[in-house]
Amino acid sequence: MDIIREVENHLNNEKEYNSFFNIYSFTNENISSYIPFFDLKNKSLLTVGSSCDQVLNASYSGCEDVTVCDVCSLTKYYYYLKIASLLELNRDEFLKFLCETYNGIEKNPYLLNKRTFNKIKNTLRNLDYDSYYLWIYLLSNYDINKLEKIFRNDINIKKDIIYCNEYLKSDKNFKHLKSLIMNTKVNFINGNVVNEKYDRLFDNIWLSNVAHYLTNDEINNMFLNNEKALSINGKMLLCYLWNKEIYFNKELNKYITERIILPGSNIHEDNSILIYKKTL
Repeated sequence: MDIIREVENHLNNEKEYNSFFNIYSFTNENISSYIPFFDLKNKSLLTVGSSCDQVLNASYSGCEDVTVCDVCSLTKYYYYLKIASLLELNRDEFLKFLCETYNGIEKNPYLLNKRTFNKIKNTLRNLDYDSYYLWIYLLSNYDINKLEKIFRNDINIKKDIIYCNEYLKSDKNFKHLKSLIMNTKVNFINGNVVNEKYDRLFDNIWLSNVAHYLTNDEINNMFLNNEKALSINGKMLLCYLWNKEIYFNKELNKYITERIILPGSNIHEDNSILIYKKTL
């Protein structure tokens, strides 16, 4: 598999690797607070996000049609690992298995441990064989200290992860998502939302904070490209802003329909989103 060669090159490369290859084990955006501003039930969504928490929260809100476009080539494989974990584990087991800083103090000894993986591997195999093969291979050939290299190192602690994800806020919510997730059709594109071309329209588009890393020309290209893929009356999350940040880029500001300050706590205090709504 090409993805195994790619991961091994990453694991064995002692130089700093392109961080966009790395997986976010959980979102660091306050999805729980911004998701009510989008009409997702029986609607379609195009989103970035290698944690795939955008997919899980959208599914929790009744969205059954999601396309994930992300430059991280591991996104699809991590999604199926996460879904198998969701289906086979309880909420506490799920967090222990996937949360790098589960207890907020010491390194989590349960992270990707083989005993828990054995509980989910048959479900993972049935969901997506390529994902099953990749994770079997990695967990058989590398210890967790090595595998941590494929994850981002700026992961939030457990309480912030729960705060950002509606499906994790209670056992009831977690079970509710279990009952819905297999109704959600997910399509994966390993590409860049700045210039990726789509063969369909979407009711909602979430671009996370991609604009932070772009030049003015790239911001314009990203907006124009994705605006073409947005349905009439659809909404686009243009950018996620952190901690009272005022986005200074005039190239992005000229497209804004609405800025929404999100309720939050701790590191998620006063975050906001910039929204564009497409009209006739």
